[in-house]
Amino acid sequence: MGAISGELQSYSEVCEALSVIEVTLGFLGTVGGDPNMHLNVYVQDILRMGDQMTPILKALSRCQLKHSIALWQFLSAHKSEQLLGLKKDPFREISSKYKADLSPESAKLLSAFLNYTDLDAFLLELHEMMVLKLRNTQTQDSFNPEWSLRDTLMSYMETKENEVLLEVESQFPEDILLSNCVSVWKVAATRKQDRQAK
Repeated sequence: MGAISGELQSYSEVCEALSVIEVTLGFLGTVGGDPNMHLNVYVQDILRMGDQMTPILKALSRCQLKHSIALWQFLSAHKSEQLLGLKKDPFREISSKYKADLSPESAKLLSAFLNYTDLDAFLLELHEMMVLKLRNTQTQDSFNPEWSLRDTLMSYMETKENEVLLEVESQFPEDILLSNCVSVWKVAATRKQDRQAK
């Protein structure tokens, strides 16, 4: 995924690639496709979208259809990271009930956790949960802001039948709430950007 982010330099390229992946996922959900087909071939030959997207197609050529969901997850988070770098709010559509600031003690505990976790995987999983589960107005019935963020994220990852990030279960600060999730993501994304700048 790092090679893909290297090829998609600008915010507009990331947005365009994300749009292509969302269209691709829509079509795949309806008509299916060969999981081993390269994404760029599917986009060009099946969807007929390839005329003006040479840099995007080059980046997509590294992936097959079976990677589409992971690529959506990555590009969606990458777009939000770029917005954050541009000093814009990537989570305008999420209720302020999930944007509470961290207490100084929680910020210290989170910082310690971020030193020892797989930062990329944590950012991807937290971002996906926020985007898919917290963006609609009915959210508060299903996702109480007073719940533990650790327990909520663990439950979400378990429903996906993917590997659960064990360090979240064992080391993520228990006192950080779902109401802090946007702040947590922003702190983690800023930490990632700082590491990349070094």
